[in-house]
Amino acid sequence: MARNGYLIFDADTHVGPTMDVLEGYLASPERAALEPLGDLRRVNKRTGQISYHAGERKYERRLGEPAARPADPRAYMGAYSGAHKGRDPDPRVDHDPAARIADMDSEGVDVNLLLPSGWFGTWTTVEDTGQELALYRAYHRWMADYCSAYPDRLSGVILVSGRDVPGSLAEVERCAAQPWALALFCYAPYGMPLDHPDLEPYWAAAQRHDLAVVLHTFTVMPPYAPGGLDTWDNLWLQRSAAHPWCGMRNMAALIGAGVLDRYPNLRLGVLEAGHGWLPFWARRLDEHAESVARALPPLKCKPTDYITSGRFFQTIEMSEGVELTKAVIQLLGEDILMYASDYPHGESWFPKSVDTVMAWDLPEPIKRKLFWDNAARFYRRFKQAPVGAAPTTARV
Repeated sequence: MARNGYLIFDADTHVGPTMDVLEGYLASPERAALEPLGDLRRVNKRTGQISYHAGERKYERRLGEPAARPADPRAYMGAYSGAHKGRDPDPRVDHDPAARIADMDSEGVDVNLLLPSGWFGTWTTVEDTGQELALYRAYHRWMADYCSAYPDRLSGVILVSGRDVPGSLAEVERCAAQPWALALFCYAPYGMPLDHPDLEPYWAAAQRHDLAVVLHTFTVMPPYAPGGLDTWDNLWLQRSAAHPWCGMRNMAALIGAGVLDRYPNLRLGVLEAGHGWLPFWARRLDEHAESVARALPPLKCKPTDYITSGRFFQTIEMSEGVELTKAVIQLLGEDILMYASDYPHGESWFPKSVDTVMAWDLPEPIKRKLFWDNAARFYRRFKQAPVGAAPTTARV
């Protein structure tokens, strides 16, 4: 269903899934193992949906006031009204893929890449890593069902744990051949660097199975975005700073550790962290790769060369607009940026995201790369054309 002649690949969207969905994908002993975690269980009074929460950071202080006010309805996500550029997404999208498809059709999107929502990071904090892996396995089984209803339009990521690499690798091997699985996403616990050598087998597995590696952060839940203790307990500061800084840190750590040297076919992508900072960050990394070279292993290239190599990708954010987008393209090339909406989260401009970017004053070939071609190269395991879409030479 090409929109104005363009295929649209949304490179960063989310899906709960809430525990009322996932419990059916857990074995009886796995469900029983959750009973001691009852104090983490949350039931949404409006929807009845269930999730588990540990370690939320509340950010309850309003700027200009001396201290947080926990009872303040403006606090935490009560203060976050979202972008509200249109109507709310269908509340059934976690339970019914048809509801998601209807929203996709309304906005004009052909393909969604799905990641779990922020509460899923809770499992990085539970003492028993077996519980963490059980939830990841359940998520993968559910994703196989959810995406199979519309295999030409829904796809996702394999979740791996920073705390149990052998167990996660077994799950990668199980899922890697499944059509929904396009990428690998590592839940490293708070404080564990993504460049840690214990995680090296993941990058090898991603290259072996032609999986993209996605880097994503979440603001208020474990494993926490950087700066979480340094934004003076204020949600506005944290939301503004957390995602860009996390994207900057994570991609620099993997590039600086030589991961792209060791795995020459690996593709790395930063999601939901903005994009206007990328040129400045690339030049700064180049400078300091020389001035503090002893902090890095020997690299074959400058950081900018990796960024422009065709193996690094980054999603856009609507709020940064066309001028910043043009600047990134002018300075670093047209093969990096990917359209993304963050649907169905509050920062999404649904259902105006596609129309917003469609109206940007960009040359037609660049717009095609932004909407489809770059994501199709990043998530290149995605082979099938969307139902009813015209063939495209952009697929790999």
